[in-house]
Amino acid sequence: MSHMVVDARRNIVAYAADLALGMAGFSFIPAAIVLVGLADRLTDNKALLGIVAMTGSVAGFPSQIVAARAVHGKKRQKPYMVIPSLIGRNSFLLMAIWLFVTQASDPVLTLWLLVGCIAVLFIGNSFAGVAWFDILGRVLSPRARGRSIATGSFIGLIAGIGSGLIVQRVLSPTGLGFPTNYAIIFLCAWACFLPSVIALISIKETPMSATEHSQTMKSPFLHDLMVAVRKDRMMQRLILARVFTGMETLAAAFYVVYIRERLGLNDGVLGVFSIASVGGGLIGTLFSGWLNGRRGSRGVIRFAVVLQVIAPMLALIVAAIPVISTAAPEVALAFFVVIIGINGAVAQASMLGFQGYPLDVAPERQRAMYLGVVNSISGIVTLTPLLGGILLEELTHAVSSGFAYSVIFAIAAMSVLTGLAVSFRLPKVQRS
Repeated sequence: MSHMVVDARRNIVAYAADLALGMAGFSFIPAAIVLVGLADRLTDNKALLGIVAMTGSVAGFPSQIVAARAVHGKKRQKPYMVIPSLIGRNSFLLMAIWLFVTQASDPVLTLWLLVGCIAVLFIGNSFAGVAWFDILGRVLSPRARGRSIATGSFIGLIAGIGSGLIVQRVLSPTGLGFPTNYAIIFLCAWACFLPSVIALISIKETPMSATEHSQTMKSPFLHDLMVAVRKDRMMQRLILARVFTGMETLAAAFYVVYIRERLGLNDGVLGVFSIASVGGGLIGTLFSGWLNGRRGSRGVIRFAVVLQVIAPMLALIVAAIPVISTAAPEVALAFFVVIIGINGAVAQASMLGFQGYPLDVAPERQRAMYLGVVNSISGIVTLTPLLGGILLEELTHAVSSGFAYSVIFAIAAMSVLTGLAVSFRLPKVQRS
């Protein structure tokens, strides 16, 4: 058996293991469920809840353009993948220790420490992600990386179901007391993150060839960046699609907050939503993996965006027709379980859709730049949870909370519909 075949199999296993373990870890701490759930116990200020919900994206996406610049022209990119991952994925160990030791005696300080730990985790993960994808594009063919990502995602989501069950048990009224319950959850997340870094270390990198390196060095990063943003219609459309569809975070950050307030639900329901998110992600992974093999990354993007239109529309129905939650609270809850499941499916489809598309269309030596630019510019929309929180506060005081939630759900739905229209103008990609 040739060394190339052995290295390819080794990399398939390593990538799948990192993805599976990382997903299992993140299943313990979904931002809109567990992290916002903890913040909700520390403050009743909706704007601060919005900050917690958006911190990961705000910190993560812009750092990718910095990462793209850092790896530009580097023959070996593995250190840029491993070191940031090691730093970021240890942050929640600090948060767990803080909760154990202080018992959240200072809610404000605990809240801002939570924001800091989220930022460190996502900056490290996003910075490493550019090299992660660029190395992936070099060591595996498009179809092989599609299978590797789908396999890792599938295993990670199965493990994530267990994560959701643990979250539900720990946060239930008969579970552990606050804030020890959240400390245990963060410790579980860290226990998954640490071996995922070990998997990254085992990846066998294929360094950039001398020819590629020479060509990259002849063309400055900022020059290539400006040319791509100004003249590449594919990139322009992809950025617009990401921006408009990403506006759903305006509503997504408050789905759980809304239904908990509306139905008076306790923390135990967060586990139900975690399981729904993982279950939706499992379905999304299986279907997007199948669709990717037949329609490519463009087909996966369209599938994800269609789902993303449905989520805020369902939320709008419940918020705009109060009788649903009054006369049939179980129906309202079921709607939001479906919504969270849809968001889980969309999140998993993004790996083969919006993140897979630049790998398929970008010139090989500019792959990291394309990925970093698309994700960084689309990160503008990560400010929307803060804007949503401010809008909720103002409209609730001026009119009513039901009207306020209806407005943000409607804005999100209209935005994603616009993104859907743009996604149908993305050019088709030929895949090997």
